[in-house]
Amino acid sequence: MEMRKVLLLFGLVVFCGVVMGQALVGGQGVDTLAIPGMKVMANIRYGQANEKQSFDLYLPERPSGRRLPLMIWIHGGGWRMGRKNEMEVAWLASYGYAIASIDYRFSRDSVFPAQVRDCNAAIRLLWKNAAAWGLDTGRFVLAGASAGGHLASLIAMSRNNRVQDFDAWPLSDHPVSFKGVVNFYGPADFYAFHGDETGYKVDSITSSVSLLLGGSPLSLPGRAKYASPASYVDAGDPPVLILHGDKDPIVPLYLDILFYHVLQEAGVRSELMILPGAGHGGPAFTGDSARRKVISFLTSIGI
Repeated sequence: MEMRKVLLLFGLVVFCGVVMGQALVGGQGVDTLAIPGMKVMANIRYGQANEKQSFDLYLPERPSGRRLPLMIWIHGGGWRMGRKNEMEVAWLASYGYAIASIDYRFSRDSVFPAQVRDCNAAIRLLWKNAAAWGLDTGRFVLAGASAGGHLASLIAMSRNNRVQDFDAWPLSDHPVSFKGVVNFYGPADFYAFHGDETGYKVDSITSSVSLLLGGSPLSLPGRAKYASPASYVDAGDPPVLILHGDKDPIVPLYLDILFYHVLQEAGVRSELMILPGAGHGGPAFTGDSARRKVISFLTSIGI
């Protein structure tokens, strides 16, 4: 029983973004990661309303001269904390990827859809400056963990639906498309996310989900649906890879099994990798098995 409490506490810590990641090189800022072989353009501003409205862009120190595929990373932290140096995909730098890691406004400052609007503003800036930064706009991939997995999935799934409220700029101003999505244990359907079996009471007004939505999923079902990636799935969506642990104490596995089948029914190319014994984050998601799966998926979609 004591071990279960320890594991649950660890999962909550990861979900809340308290695990701070690597210590950083001076001048980059405490939430910028140092990745060997990569130079970083740190804290690029995409907005001025909040100090969190920035992203880091990692580019090879020795560029090949070819346009680079870009992995756009969105960190977790229950939508109310976390930092852009918390990345499950930093290892992709050694495979020739540029990486952009986005910070965004937290739910304690701004309720949904502020977080999606922020991420879309950062993506717009990346799209607009792709030529200057050597990025291939035909090979943009979205990824994120936990809350970031939710945001990455929502941005990609809603793009075909032209949800203007999710973007601070006219959608016609940046016709962004995504080659694929990698969702690390992010919830995709708040309409089905209820109860307290996950270690905290989802429907409490103080839960991470309720703070994001401005009320509990039970009391605001329409808003819960509005914020759910599964609500926007259609046949034109990009391929999706989902990775989820079968011992996740925070985001139940059934939510991503449900998301996988919603994608399948819509005809969206999708894969689900269930990691035996894995919880909410942890080394399993950057281990050899997960890495092979991610690389296989990215290769299969032409990245």
